Amino acid sequence: MLLQAALFSLGAVGALAHAVVKTPTPRKAGALSEELCGAAVSTVLNRDLAGPIENAVEVADADYNCNAYVCRGYQYKDNEASLHTFQAGDIVDFHIVLVAGHRPGYANVSVIDPVNNVVLGSPLKTWEEWPINSTNPIQDDVDFNITIPERLASICTEGGKCAIQWYWYAIRGSQTYESCVDFVIVA
Repeated sequence: MLLQAALFSLGAVGALAHAVVKTPTPRKAGALSEELCGAAVSTVLNRDLAGPIENAVEVADADYNCNAYVCRGYQYKDNEASLHTFQAGDIVDFHIVLVAGHRPGYANVSVIDPVNNVVLGSPLKTWEEWPINSTNPIQDDVDFNITIPERLASICTEGGKCAIQWYWYAIRGSQTYESCVDFVIVA
């Protein structure tokens, strides 16, 4: 009986956690995101920082007034202290914490305008299959880098206008995972 309880507990943990950006520091929940997304959605997002967005959206109620599919609904105003400063051409290292890899899936890293939910140009990195090996991910899956594009130097000049978005969609289960890194480009 104790073994069954332990296995159930491990299964529940595995079902609750999936993948999230650890480095560089991504957006996190705050007072404004909780106000805009509502208590029900915020509770689910905060309970599992690496969980699929769909789990939160399915409990949305009348208090839901954010787009959880843009940076998990987390707001720049809650994350101003975590604003990263880069120069065009800088190489930015990423580390993803992969807790449970669901295949098949695909992923990409793009720069977005989080206010208007628009991708700014082509993705900086793409994976047609992600994760490649869910039991022992290769370095490129969870440890990779991107280069800050020159073409964004005149656009990403103010905090909140641009975010680097790591996006993973697990086809089986129709699950979306995102993390956003707020940044500005300086000369």
